[in-house]
Amino acid sequence: MSGLEKALRALSSFLEERRFPYMVIGGVANLAWGRPRSTLDIDVTVWSPAGAESALIAALCSAFTALPAEPEQFALETRVLPLEVEGFRVDLILGQLPYEEQAIRRARLVDMEGLQVRVCSPEDLIVHKIISDRPRDLEDVRGIVRAQGAALDRAYLDPLVRGLAADLARPGIWDFYISCF
Repeated sequence: MSGLEKALRALSSFLEERRFPYMVIGGVANLAWGRPRSTLDIDVTVWSPAGAESALIAALCSAFTALPAEPEQFALETRVLPLEVEGFRVDLILGQLPYEEQAIRRARLVDMEGLQVRVCSPEDLIVHKIISDRPRDLEDVRGIVRAQGAALDRAYLDPLVRGLAADLARPGIWDFYISCF
């Protein structure tokens, strides 16, 4: 079992046992929905509404190694808690936005090397990656569209991407998205 698999198993088991709603995003989710590529960390969003952060942060820090010297302060300021889990870096995002809550509810159980893990939907992974300017993320979007094709829920995805492009005043997001199909 690789370090990534050990870390994913430890973290997902911890979150499931404590009933913390979560979804795997980033490069690991891309392994499920797009073209496989190497990844150096695990990105996970955990639902953490206002006022619930301290209990979540304390629970995570009791089980795993927090990387910042002042983990609670850092996480509350940045909404990210960097951890080391089984020797592997995990960036745990404290989800609080309505979109994040919806995406966590839409997450799907995916078998990853015999482990059932809650992974964001391919549509929500596209949304996460399409607002990035990183070439790797945009290439991931193309790979997800190629791999998922007609299985993508365009009725959900199209208005979401169009709205993001408008809200961010970045029409290129919509243009890029359309070019992927």
